[in-house]
Amino acid sequence: LSAMVPTAAAVFGLTCQWNKGAMNISWTPQSSSDYYEVQLAVNATAEPFVVHSTAGANVVVDSLLPSREYYVTMRTHAASTPSLGPGTWGQPAGRVVCESGADVVPQKRKYARADTKLLEVMRESEFTYDVDYLMNHNSGTIEADAAFASFGAIKPDEKTPWNTTFYNATFTLYCVEMLNVDVPDTFSTGGNSSYSDYMSCNDNHNATDPLCICDNWIDRILSKVNPDGNCHDSFGHNCTYLTGMKDCTCTCSQENMDNSNKYIGMMPVYMDPEDEYCYGQWFSHPKPTECDDDEEVGAARADGSVCTWKRHKEARIVKGYQVLDNGFNTTHARKLDPARAMQNAEAFRKSFAQAPLQQWACEDTASILV
Repeated sequence: LSAMVPTAAAVFGLTCQWNKGAMNISWTPQSSSDYYEVQLAVNATAEPFVVHSTAGANVVVDSLLPSREYYVTMRTHAASTPSLGPGTWGQPAGRVVCESGADVVPQKRKYARADTKLLEVMRESEFTYDVDYLMNHNSGTIEADAAFASFGAIKPDEKTPWNTTFYNATFTLYCVEMLNVDVPDTFSTGGNSSYSDYMSCNDNHNATDPLCICDNWIDRILSKVNPDGNCHDSFGHNCTYLTGMKDCTCTCSQENMDNSNKYIGMMPVYMDPEDEYCYGQWFSHPKPTECDDDEEVGAARADGSVCTWKRHKEARIVKGYQVLDNGFNTTHARKLDPARAMQNAEAFRKSFAQAPLQQWACEDTASILV
């Protein structure tokens, strides 16, 4: 019920073994690495459709379909680098072909505890075509990200401000467990105290060491937060559409920033300040409080801090060209039509659902891709 056929040099000692309805993939730890990403694809040249990431030396993949071949590679993360973003990883290597058995069991459902909740988020990688993870990055609901991508995909072959094309862009779907909190006096959350204020991330011109800052002008506009009085140009004037993207600095209170650096931040996404239609939410993920592999959400640390959010090890991937093939609408319009945005969100969901894996479910109420 198992097979492992090396198709490249056995770099990292990568092996797989089918056991009790799941695939155990293991490797030799590398002295220069502190984190590993296992990638699965349908053949030797295809893009990966799922990754499992860990600081350990093995992962158990319990989402496979029966009696299928999966091409497995791995890339390693350079120890002591400041993020999981571009410039911190080696190239994928060590491909093996792993065969699932006929005795597949249903994937273990993800459940929150009484003091946590699950959050499904999608992220488009920036300044790379690889997965760039969540720490000090922004993400969103599929609906909100699809609405935003509807602007960037008008010409899918042209480079975006993040130095990627929509056609080849990498979109990753995560399941995040987060601590239940009650954050007082937020301004960006639309009155939802389950989140801290949203931070704008990865705009510091160094994607290898991304930083998050006080919610910027354009994000406030998209969330219908009045920026006047808190966002100023270099002359001290309120920012405008002429200055907001180039010469504008926004300020937040120290209390707001302290909370935003502890807890996942959120903003509702309207796309147009005159629009009453909310497309979903965007989130910010503070690096200091991401839980390690061996930490439970809410765990207290020796320095007095608490880890407040954690990615599940499995994350699913689609490329922009797959979304286009599944009906993503690139029609140009002066104003975004909610029906078109929902069509594009369905194109994302359909693309994720086409992976040769069991159905994805993140929320306790079964947010399932079908």
